[in-house]
Amino acid sequence: MAEMDQTNTLDGAGGATSPPSELEQAQIICVIGGPGVGKGTQCARLVTDLGVLHLSVGDLLRAGADKILAKQGIDIVAYMRDGKLVPKETVQGILEDAIVFNVKAGKTHILLDGFPRSVDQTKLFEASDCKIKAMLLFQGSRETLLQRVLNRAKTSGRVDDTEAIFEKRYQGFLDESEEIIRYFEQEEKLVKMDCDRPLAQIYKEIMELRIFSGGPNEGKGLGSLNGEGGTKT
Repeated sequence: MAEMDQTNTLDGAGGATSPPSELEQAQIICVIGGPGVGKGTQCARLVTDLGVLHLSVGDLLRAGADKILAKQGIDIVAYMRDGKLVPKETVQGILEDAIVFNVKAGKTHILLDGFPRSVDQTKLFEASDCKIKAMLLFQGSRETLLQRVLNRAKTSGRVDDTEAIFEKRYQGFLDESEEIIRYFEQEEKLVKMDCDRPLAQIYKEIMELRIFSGGPNEGKGLGSLNGEGGTKT
């Protein structure tokens, strides 16, 4: 009997398949909201309680600002100081590097803070094998968010924690996020959180959601959406 040609079993049509890439292994929940809405605070608690990874796009860009300026000639600090969006290709590159690095270290359940900000960013991101399971939208009144930013400015040392930059960033978020919010709503992957309430109450509601599957603490909160999506208000 002739031996079976093994080469035909590896092309995706049947038989053995290639293992998923690091980008494909990542389970990603995106978190967006205006300045001072409390995304970072809530994500930090989820990291402690659930063992998930929190990647802040803003923090990654700030940490890599010198390298990006040297290699690409793009002044990240100036973009942030002026409240402008960093070019999507720059954001994509730094995100891919961070995701691959952490997945290799066994961290596949990721809260992606401050991304995406546009449909173009989303499509570029997902074209690279990254898949977004859901988006958490943190919403709050201008007054609540401004007060939080001014309180944070006392200790943060951030160049963008001023009232003038807040106004620009807040209005910019409202203008720029309308399209991406509508996109994820149509995809039935949007979860809305009212952040005018006390932080503890918001966190309790987040813990009641079921988003990640197979996470480090599955069943303790953020359990599994199983691809069903849905919009929660």
